[in-house]
Amino acid sequence: MKVILKLFVTTITLLYLSACATIDGQGKYRVETIGNAKRSVGAVVISHQMVVVQADISGKGSLIGGTTGGLIADNNSDNAGVVFAGIIAGAIVGEMVEQDSNTHEATEYVIQTETDMLLTVVQINRNNPIFKTDERVILIHGYPSRLIKDTRKF
Repeated sequence: MKVILKLFVTTITLLYLSACATIDGQGKYRVETIGNAKRSVGAVVISHQMVVVQADISGKGSLIGGTTGGLIADNNSDNAGVVFAGIIAGAIVGEMVEQDSNTHEATEYVIQTETDMLLTVVQINRNNPIFKTDERVILIHGYPSRLIKDTRKF
């Protein structure tokens, strides 16, 4: 029983940590972008609001949770109904854990560029500055596009 419980906790922990490791790509570049110039443009924040970004769910949480729930139920009962209930309950818990690890607080910015374009940029809050209305920023085009503080003197 203790071995199965340890397996369950370890599996859920690894799932949660693997989902956290692939958070959003902010500040990361693909190998193909090395040496390539990115287009950037100065802008002013017109408005901002807090939003939530929900990344896609892969189904790994349901699979791992269902398998673990089924194993725990199988080790504690010979009743097929109990094992089936363990699989269903584990799958639900696994999906909830994966969904929680793929939800991120973010800020939606409406900016006006120096070329008078209005653009909307959503940026994950974690590891990024949060800008206020009328603050000068630089929009770095790319994948993902992102905002950084404009430190130029005008």
